[in-house]
Amino acid sequence: MSREFKLWKIVLILFFTLSSSTYHSNGKLILEGSATFDSSGFTKLTNTSKHSYGHVFNSNPVLFKNSSFNFHFHFGIVPEHNHSGTHGMTCVLSPTRHLPGVSSDQYLGLFNKTTDGKTSNNIIAIELDIHKDEEFGDLDDNHVGININGLRSVISAPAGYYDDNDGKFHNLSLVSGKVMRLSIVYSQPDEQLNVTLSPAEFSETPLKPLLSLKRDLSPYILEEMYLGFTASTGSVGAIHYMLNSVSGPEVDYPSFDISVVPTLPLYPKKVTDKTRIVLAACLILAMTVAFVTSLIGFFFYMRHKKVREVLEEWEVQYGPHRFAYKELFNATKGFKEKQILGSGGFGQVYKGTLPGVLCSYQAESVRPDMSAVMRILNGVLQLPDNLLDVVRAERLRGQPEISMGMLLDMNSMSTLPFTNSFISHGR
Repeated sequence: MSREFKLWKIVLILFFTLSSSTYHSNGKLILEGSATFDSSGFTKLTNTSKHSYGHVFNSNPVLFKNSSFNFHFHFGIVPEHNHSGTHGMTCVLSPTRHLPGVSSDQYLGLFNKTTDGKTSNNIIAIELDIHKDEEFGDLDDNHVGININGLRSVISAPAGYYDDNDGKFHNLSLVSGKVMRLSIVYSQPDEQLNVTLSPAEFSETPLKPLLSLKRDLSPYILEEMYLGFTASTGSVGAIHYMLNSVSGPEVDYPSFDISVVPTLPLYPKKVTDKTRIVLAACLILAMTVAFVTSLIGFFFYMRHKKVREVLEEWEVQYGPHRFAYKELFNATKGFKEKQILGSGGFGQVYKGTLPGVLCSYQAESVRPDMSAVMRILNGVLQLPDNLLDVVRAERLRGQPEISMGMLLDMNSMSTLPFTNSFISHGR
């Protein structure tokens, strides 16, 4: 809290204390319902509870029967959502300082369905309504009205003020969260009640009132009346603040020279709302990461699936005996025409060389002929001992590349199996 704000509150409290002593003794404030004293020094009529109401009344009555009077107070309404809240507040003259059986929501903590409109209420209220209720003939969701014994306003107008210089009307939003001033002045000789709304920055009350009711209020005012404030909320929250009040038994418009207007606290967000937002953000992030990871994994799986080789059952037992396309491409020198041997039943046949163990082995005594290879592959003939010795020796030396002759069918090269230890060059 800034130093200027604290200083402003001290000066304002002292000023209102002196003013109250000059007009009359306000006594202490009696709180009911959801009304509380805020830590900032303001009076809160409502809190974040939905469908609730609050009352603040002076403990001492005022004696305004057959006399003029004036009320002046600063207030502010902070809505739950930006420029949206319910339901409103009132400044009220009541024959009692307790209002038993009242309802929240559209009844503003002032009446209920049964008591609304009864002539025996003897209640005069100025409503600051932020919700349009068709049943009471409300103008809109941002208006000021004069009510007598009920919630259907005798006269009402959109919230705002008239400029003293050019007479133009300027709108004011009751749910702007800004501090405003309301002046209520009744002249008994003129039988006229004037209501004026203005920004808190104005030291003087605008000359032209927002509402002016020509009516004798004596029939509605008893010998003793209590000055108070009520407010209520509905399905959408709003915090209604009453900062201060000054009253007197005559027609008067005191000056309020406020150098620094306080800023009302923002509507508090529920911890559950913050937690829900954090959890939702984490869940979305986790789902996004999982989706991206799955997508990448699926991409690599499909890529591997396209290039992987399918092994035959005998290859699983004895090891793979086939060559990749890249190896065949290199072996045939890019499938050049000079490597073509002819055409077979499945297409062109190429000649190529591949790295192998017994491919084009120099010693003819070691190198088997093709008939022997086929018999060995068919299981008719066992691998001779001299070939086993060569295979073992070549494996121990890391299987160096030895050129091997082969016949390759173009149309089946991707699946044609080879036994690189037995293919013989030129046979």
